[in-house]
Amino acid sequence: MADLFNHQAADASVAGVLSPGPEDISELLRGWGGEKPLLVCGGGTTSRCASTGLWTLDLRPGFDAKTVDPAMSSIRIGAGSRMGEVLDHLASHRLTVPGGLSGWPGLGYVLTGGIGPLARTQGLAVDRLLQIRGVWGSGDPFVLERSDDRCWRALCGAAPFLAVVTEVSLATSPLCPLWIDQGLMPAADLPQRMALAERAPEAESLQWHWADDEQVRWLAVAQQPSSSAVRIEGLHQLPSLGGAFSGSGRLHGEVIGLLGPAAATAWTEVMPTLTRLMRLRPHPGCTLSAQQLGGATARVPPQATAFVHRDAVWKPWITAMWPAGDAILRKRSLAWLEQLWAVLEPICPGVHLAQLHHHLPWHRRELRLAFGDRLEELRDLKARLDPNGNLPAL
Repeated sequence: MADLFNHQAADASVAGVLSPGPEDISELLRGWGGEKPLLVCGGGTTSRCASTGLWTLDLRPGFDAKTVDPAMSSIRIGAGSRMGEVLDHLASHRLTVPGGLSGWPGLGYVLTGGIGPLARTQGLAVDRLLQIRGVWGSGDPFVLERSDDRCWRALCGAAPFLAVVTEVSLATSPLCPLWIDQGLMPAADLPQRMALAERAPEAESLQWHWADDEQVRWLAVAQQPSSSAVRIEGLHQLPSLGGAFSGSGRLHGEVIGLLGPAAATAWTEVMPTLTRLMRLRPHPGCTLSAQQLGGATARVPPQATAFVHRDAVWKPWITAMWPAGDAILRKRSLAWLEQLWAVLEPICPGVHLAQLHHHLPWHRRELRLAFGDRLEELRDLKARLDPNGNLPAL
């Protein structure tokens, strides 16, 4: 797994790597007797696509097909495809889907929600799903069409715990130009800028990245031209929000995504504490970022998918980072993440489970905040669809 974008997973001393064909996954899961859980690598950006002592099911080879169906305005995507590749492929057909801020994630981006700069008008990527193919943790294969079925609803947000998804079909939209504006602002101006974004038309969205004591980098994406903005042809040309930390050496890290409603006033109240914690970052790679959603994402009922936080307007995410092998700094950085989380939880009480953390002590708390009162239903399905616990635990 040395070729992974995620260094923490790439550096793990895995028990082994499996790269089965589509016809082999069912038999593999039915007879799996190795260490559990079996981890799955599609895009390979989560720290739990590979881990010391565990096996990884690598779907990148053999599952990277991308087939556009113009008649159905849809695309069929294999589980080994990165979202950047999908957007590029669609752009060549003058089509698009609601992609995110990075092209590195794989199908997990869609299956765990899929929040992007166009979410306010085009909704979440998970809401574009038309069909899901895969194998339940039990080894039973399935093909599900978009419906109100409880298994469908569970896969739309909680798939990594229940199944190995091998392919999905997504509804596409015509490719339209976007207008980008970006820059730096004092951290103290952040709540005011968020308040303006909350009142802005749905065709606009704000993203920001706080990686410095006093400055915040912002990126505004609009679907209508403005005098100060630069035109791009679509999300496949979206510039980086913050860029990767440029320090030397291999870095490991963890990310937690939060979800909360419009609350610019509340952000004003916590800014002094946030500023103090940003000054106390254990490592320069420790950051706080956020992106805006709402609008179309809120017009889907909470019960329609396992992404239940339909009232969310902001998704802040906290990144803890440390040099590979530095156990002391790892502990300090994760403690810093939890401090920041505690400050933000009153105004962002939900969790967006785009990264898996079943190796960390706050995994169960994270599950409860991600799925709310749907968690027991998901656990019931888990017991039926993955009775031997082949996949990550709920």
